[in-house]
Amino acid sequence: DGEALAGKLLGAKRGQAPGPAELRAALAVLIGRVLTRPVATLAVLAHALTDVAQGFGDWDVERAEEIGVAAALLEHPSRWRGDRDELFPEHAALTDGQLSDALRAYETLEDALEAALPPWARGDKRDLPSLPPFAEEAAPLDASDRKAIDEVFQEHLPRLFGEEADAGGYRRGQHEVAAHMAEGFGRKALHLIHAPTGTGKTLAYLVPTLLWAVRNDVRVGVATYTRALQEQAMERDVPLALRCLERISGKLRPRVSVLKGRSNYLCWRALMNQLPDAEAPATELLAWLNLALFALSDPDGDLDRLAAKPPLTSLDPRTWRADLERLRRLVRAETGCCTLASDRDTCAADAARRRAERSHLVLTNHAFALARREFFRFLVFDECEHLHDVAHNAFSHTVPVGSLRDLLDRLAGSDKSLLDRVLAASVTEGEAWAAAHESADHVQRARWALARLSDDLVAFKDWRAARLSERQGADAHSLFREYAESDDADGLLEAHAGLAHELNELAAGLQRLAEHVDTLPKRVAGRLRRRLELARIDLDDRLSGIEAWIPRAELGRPAFRAQTFHDLETTTRGDDVLAARVLLPHEFLGRHYYPDLSSAAFLSATTYLGGGFDASATYLGLKRAAEPAEDEDREPCTLVTFRAPEAFDYGRVLISVPRDAPAIQTDKRRFLSYTARFVGYLAERTRGRMLVLFTNADDLANVARELAPFFRERRLSFWYQRMQGSSKEELGERFRATTDSILFGLDTFWYGTDFPGHTLEYLVLVRAPYGVPDPYHRAQCAALGQREQRKQIYLPRALAKFRQGFGRLMRRESDKGCVFVLDKRVLDPRHRAFLRELPAETPFAEEASEERRARLVTGEADRCFEAAFAHMGMGPDIDKRGLRRSFVGWSLEGAERARSLEPRRAEIRPEDVPF
Repeated sequence: DGEALAGKLLGAKRGQAPGPAELRAALAVLIGRVLTRPVATLAVLAHALTDVAQGFGDWDVERAEEIGVAAALLEHPSRWRGDRDELFPEHAALTDGQLSDALRAYETLEDALEAALPPWARGDKRDLPSLPPFAEEAAPLDASDRKAIDEVFQEHLPRLFGEEADAGGYRRGQHEVAAHMAEGFGRKALHLIHAPTGTGKTLAYLVPTLLWAVRNDVRVGVATYTRALQEQAMERDVPLALRCLERISGKLRPRVSVLKGRSNYLCWRALMNQLPDAEAPATELLAWLNLALFALSDPDGDLDRLAAKPPLTSLDPRTWRADLERLRRLVRAETGCCTLASDRDTCAADAARRRAERSHLVLTNHAFALARREFFRFLVFDECEHLHDVAHNAFSHTVPVGSLRDLLDRLAGSDKSLLDRVLAASVTEGEAWAAAHESADHVQRARWALARLSDDLVAFKDWRAARLSERQGADAHSLFREYAESDDADGLLEAHAGLAHELNELAAGLQRLAEHVDTLPKRVAGRLRRRLELARIDLDDRLSGIEAWIPRAELGRPAFRAQTFHDLETTTRGDDVLAARVLLPHEFLGRHYYPDLSSAAFLSATTYLGGGFDASATYLGLKRAAEPAEDEDREPCTLVTFRAPEAFDYGRVLISVPRDAPAIQTDKRRFLSYTARFVGYLAERTRGRMLVLFTNADDLANVARELAPFFRERRLSFWYQRMQGSSKEELGERFRATTDSILFGLDTFWYGTDFPGHTLEYLVLVRAPYGVPDPYHRAQCAALGQREQRKQIYLPRALAKFRQGFGRLMRRESDKGCVFVLDKRVLDPRHRAFLRELPAETPFAEEASEERRARLVTGEADRCFEAAFAHMGMGPDIDKRGLRRSFVGWSLEGAERARSLEPRRAEIRPEDVPF
């Protein structure tokens, strides 16, 4: 961190490590930023550091010394800062003795915490009025405002991009999307907009939507699917949009905020309740201190911004992450976590909600928008192709049996369980003791009921296996209902009813216990209350899922509904999952959600599929909203579509499909071996700059396992999703920061990731992203018909994902590269829809285009490689003897290591010249 800051602040040259003077100056800035905190915050830091050092000192001298060095740097900056304190304002804070002064001001850690306040509790701006989510007289922008929007995108925005030396400028597609939004947003309509990659769609909808919200004094929601786009919009696009609006009308003062689900925020009361006891391990106190300092510095208490990096070099990263995640679970906000007004004032989730209520525009996510219907009536859905799957998750129930068993174990049965701790802290025969004792009895009875249900689940699986041996696999989706409605299921139904009854009794017992927690000793009451709150939330969630799994009629018989898919599922690890899933998410959206919206826009780079909007409008439920069923008493929603032009010159892209790749559906092992050889050969020749996208985690792991030694021997940086100790965000940052490297990714890297420039020049799409035809898929086929299910759900999802994956390569106008599709099925007539979605010159394209398109090359791998290397300005692949090498016969084991150490042959770019 110090090196990065030194390079940023002191202008260290690219690739040149900062020297001692630069590092010292950067350290001074870091220390200065700490010492400018309020005295109460410094006292929290000083007391906690003292306790942590003493805790480590008993058994870990190395860690205690690390803490001591940190404290000495903070306490005596005059001994190391030098004479450069005039460079940065933070240097003025480097005076000695500030930690000691803070300790004297607040004699105990508890005193310091009592005086400290998180930032979100200090700047609430409660004097601002709340804005309504709906206005009867809301109207679209008038002609003068629409003209001002034109000026923004024709003049002001290109000028702003020029001032910031950005690769921006006038974008016709961006202007057209903005004009469409300005013309139609606010009317009672649903707008489906195709904004290809590179359009700049975020600014295209932000500017007119902000202006419309201010003009109508209404709250508007902008819902994204990925956190990355949400953060990008708030940090980069919103400031630009506000500057543009300021240029056309300096009087406008739009308010913008971010709002996520409650569990994304820190609850200050919960954090205070989790202050470790004096005898707690030092690592536990250090984790708590890490969270406390985050709470006292982060303006919003957004836990997504909490760094997972260990604060001490001697701490194991995986152990630290696990400890931090356990504590994070205990201190995050939950529904109803703060009932007193004073507690709500310091809960970051409540502060975020208050800010959102007072904002003209609120950046949120799809799940929140679907769950909190009352909060928004005017919405923009970015990355809208994911709404179908988000609706599926939002309106479905799944209960892993193992998670319910773990919950019961957390409640009772060991010295560390919640109820046993309450009993240990209670006065025998007191009210809290009696409630805890009663609840512990319910836990035991629930365990017996769960054990009985588990036995009956085994009986059902045996019954199902016997039936599947007699029938076709396509019938598997209906077997659970068939069994539950038969006489064979009497035991299963009784066990299910018994478990639901015992869990309801347990929930009632925990409620009674919550009423008496305050009678426990004060030193433990807060922590136990918090654990009790979380246990009750988990129990309520699982109980809802269990009851939804087998809904009952009045006489206790199953009452399954046609709109829900009910089944017993099994994970790859063999865990049973009780599932009640919404069968047709797009039907639910179109019938129950969209009609309540006043105006909404749906944007993506994949809304135009198969030569029109019909596929995505059906998949998203918009067509259903526009065509009410006979039993619906409502007016049809108006659906408006708009398509912006392509933003990039795709003549800079070459697409290759090697015909000699083995068929994945007939010989998977041979296909994966070919994939490993293909990627290895390409990486040896190009020195990386490669993203390889998989659709299956096991396939990725197998290929990564085979290639890791090959890349390591050739000193090529290699990362892959789900590798130990790395999150997907960290992998993306590493790949982005290391030009010559290789990254293997799964679903999350098919969309929402941005690797512009030379970081990514070679993209490999291993398979066409078809879904797995599981029982849920077959239940949809039974409901819609196989042909209609493929048309309405299966193919639109796969095509959108394929186009999104392709879109990872071209992120700005100067990008150039090659895309390899190893699944040769895309060349077959039945699967050509995939290639039709790409901006490529193909013999079976359905529509002509004036735009430059990518060249498509098919044939054996050698022909594909030759065309790709020529496209990238590289010479032929020549071995040491001067002979042209061939992919045929090339193997990972036989590859010449010496070649990997040669400089990469490529065109010389101006930015590569060091002067």
